[in-house]
Amino acid sequence: MSTFSFELLTGDEITDDILKPAARLFSANYGVWGPLAAPNLGPFAQPGRRMRISPSKLRQQCLPPGVRNTYVCAHLNDQLVGHAFATRWLPRGRPVCWITQLVVSASYRRRGLATQLLQKVRKGEDDAAVGILSSHPAAILATLRAFGRGIEDVDLGMTREHAHAIMQSSPVPYVKTAQLHGSLFGDEVTDGAVASADTGFWVDHGEPLEVLEAVRARGVGWPFGELMEGHEFVVLVEVGEAEAQRGSGGGL
Repeated sequence: MSTFSFELLTGDEITDDILKPAARLFSANYGVWGPLAAPNLGPFAQPGRRMRISPSKLRQQCLPPGVRNTYVCAHLNDQLVGHAFATRWLPRGRPVCWITQLVVSASYRRRGLATQLLQKVRKGEDDAAVGILSSHPAAILATLRAFGRGIEDVDLGMTREHAHAIMQSSPVPYVKTAQLHGSLFGDEVTDGAVASADTGFWVDHGEPLEVLEAVRARGVGWPFGELMEGHEFVVLVEVGEAEAQRGSGGGL
């Protein structure tokens, strides 16, 4: 059985030398451009071409200045096989954690590694809520396992009531500019979307939709609805003590 070793870095510990292998992991494993990428982004984003990111772009997207940033990485035999980036800030004076990137090497998926990475992100923190935008159901499932009570007992009330305000306050540019979309937010939709956001992220949905089909085939309900091109699923989970306070009239 594979035994992964984990390392957690924060702030200035996340150096450019750390970001170089992180960028390579993303570029080799995250996904390929979808059919509408080139018309929206330019000829470099040809359908089927692997998405790539530079260390400087990774810093720009996942490590905003002036707030708490965390990087958790997983190694196996000195090989980087997974990582998670997270940013924390204080909307309304309550700590919120946003998972800004979650990547697992294709060779080590379906081993619970994504959940383990996020559990390391959570350990020792007093987050009131955690959020994620992702087109990949596996990332949503891992977030719900690590911070919530799993997909079987997910409550989208927190997402409906607080996602807009929290995302608007985010120091992470792509989170702040995302446009919520779906019936959960009162939209009159005809595309089947429930809890998603238009992020202009034109990744191909082939692999994510295959995973979603497998989830549904197990009889697991998927409350987030359908996924449109350029969109990502969104969920905001109330964590720990904050959830208990919410039940007694408190919360965010």
